[in-house]
Amino acid sequence: MRLPLFPLNTVLLPHTTLPLHIFEDRYKTMIGRCIEEQAPFGVVLIRSGEEVGGDAEPHEIGCTARIVQVQRLSDGQMNIVTFGEQRFRVNSLDRSEAYLQGDVELLESTGVGAPEVGPLAPRLAALFTEHFKLSLALTGQWMRLPDLPLDPDVLADFLGGSLELPSSQKQSLLEELSVPERLSHLAVILAERIRVLTERWDEKRQKQFGRGVMN
Repeated sequence: MRLPLFPLNTVLLPHTTLPLHIFEDRYKTMIGRCIEEQAPFGVVLIRSGEEVGGDAEPHEIGCTARIVQVQRLSDGQMNIVTFGEQRFRVNSLDRSEAYLQGDVELLESTGVGAPEVGPLAPRLAALFTEHFKLSLALTGQWMRLPDLPLDPDVLADFLGGSLELPSSQKQSLLEELSVPERLSHLAVILAERIRVLTERWDEKRQKQFGRGVMN
């Protein structure tokens, strides 16, 4: 399968959205063709090189992106919103066009029906809910808890894309085809974040109560 590729300093996971501002001529051409043909393109994390100008060297594993919203600006620039659909592996690169293309193979998740997936998925959802509430409490914000996907495979990718993580961690999640492994990895990340947030919340409450007692 031949796919136009968009090397970026960010990672797109399946079942998540990614807004992009298109301003380079080569990518205006590429995205214009994708819109006209209603075809996807591939988002790949840059391994080396620059995002703007030059030839970036991408990681082998990326995610197909479907354009779901387009805002056309002056000089052919665009704001687009993309939706991640499926993992792929780049088998070879083609630099004959102004933009990068690749011969890719689509990848499927593994271990979807593994016995450990049953208890892992609801545990991960519960950890995310706790993390979400603690984060809001610490910042004094209110926000509705997002509806979480019931499918464990989709849940893992949705949460991986929703959390603020370094690109290297998101790339690891993208490269991990095993659903149980992805769920377990995210559970470890959330558990550690909850520990840190709980300590901060306890410190905040102690300071508040301390001032109250002194007054």
